[in-house]
Amino acid sequence: MRRAENLHAILVTIVLTLVCYAVPSSADTLVTTETVSRIAFGSCNSERKPQPLWPVIAKDEPSLWIWTGDNIYADTEDAQVFRAKYDQQLEHPGYGAFARRVPFMTGTWDDHDYGVNDGGNEYPKKELAKAELYRFLSVPDDDVSRERPGIYRHYDYGPADQRVRVILLDTRWFRDPLQRTEGPDRSYIPNTVGTVLGDAQWTWLETQLSDPEPEVTIIVSSIQVVASEHRFEKWANFPNEQNRLYELLSKYQGGKVFVISGDRHAGEISAESVKSGPTPLIDVTSSGLTNTWSRQFDETNSRALGPKVIENNYGLIEIDWRDAASPVVTISIKGTEGVIQATTL
Repeated sequence: MRRAENLHAILVTIVLTLVCYAVPSSADTLVTTETVSRIAFGSCNSERKPQPLWPVIAKDEPSLWIWTGDNIYADTEDAQVFRAKYDQQLEHPGYGAFARRVPFMTGTWDDHDYGVNDGGNEYPKKELAKAELYRFLSVPDDDVSRERPGIYRHYDYGPADQRVRVILLDTRWFRDPLQRTEGPDRSYIPNTVGTVLGDAQWTWLETQLSDPEPEVTIIVSSIQVVASEHRFEKWANFPNEQNRLYELLSKYQGGKVFVISGDRHAGEISAESVKSGPTPLIDVTSSGLTNTWSRQFDETNSRALGPKVIENNYGLIEIDWRDAASPVVTISIKGTEGVIQATTL
């Protein structure tokens, strides 16, 4: 009898845990029904370097952490190297303590954790990179994205009238090749016919954006969407794809929609007027947690809302739900001393 009672207690504990922390599956992307008001994010994190920001971010008490890419610097096709680098990050004391405090964690990749600098669909070890990233993020075995190419997926957080949707784009798996000019300041030549997302991901993205349920929608793009004038990786290298995204966003204007990005080893906030949109599209770039510019680049961003941030930084999203029908969203780039830049939607 006592053994049966003990088994019942164990089962009750398991059931309660699943109710409080529902995991995404092929039929259910709702992670939690608890209201989510603080979300932190960041990118460009070397597993080999000091990582001073984890205790700083923890003080903000985020309910969700989003990796926006370059979560480690793998740059390899070797399975053992991938595994060792992710393990080194998982075993980092500061990160481990942070991860234990944050209820939910998710993310996408950029090029270095994908496996090759500025890589796209030509990279031969996609499946290996996906398996190691999903192990690192503890993506459930029954997650629907495991059944398809790429790592694009979405998760919902919060009750029905305070829903936050996180759309995680994959800007690597399907991305067509790019060509560069020659010389010390070589830059990418725009590819006017290629794709960033691929047909299936575009169809999926429109489905996510057309859903009127979320009050707040966060589009996670590892590369910058709005900043278009620098010579490095960006959506503007594929002007047809950038315009397609803007057209899609102008078509679906429900709720608060914005972009968070990484990649640049510098932080900044950019804004672009989207046709028929009531407010500009905001792209908040937080980069990097460990890797930032060692020198100033002479580059222009006419869409920037402030100067570049070249100290270690992370992003924080704060949602004021007092008017649930029109929540106030504040997005900040923060460093060790607090807010550096911020914008409010």
